[in-house]
Amino acid sequence: MTFKDRQALRKQATIELNLGNIGEYEKLMRKAREANPNYKTPLEKVWGSNNVKVVKRRKMVKELVEAGWDKKEIIERCGATDTTIRKDIRVLKEIGTIKDKQEISATCG
Repeated sequence: MTFKDRQALRKQATIELNLGNIGEYEKLMRKAREANPNYKTPLEKVWGSNNVKVVKRRKMVKELVEAGWDKKEIIERCGATDTTIRKDIRVLKEIGTIKDKQEISATCG
């Protein structure tokens, strides 16, 4: 969907809102927003995923990293594999949820 198409949807949504059709307005705006190729949901922006389990685990990983835990302790606490925890930490660093300056233990096990 092109920018022009999304603008047309937004214009139609505004008309629906003025007519009092809030449900139709929300549906059209969501359609226009999600058609944008650069659109990310709030969960994706902060945690890198829409999956609730993944988001919960990444929140826990962030808290533990900030508390100074090493990877081995985080793996035991979260009940996930070494690879999963490493990926979570990498994704959180890339997004900026965890700052690069924070030290994370280099070894695991």
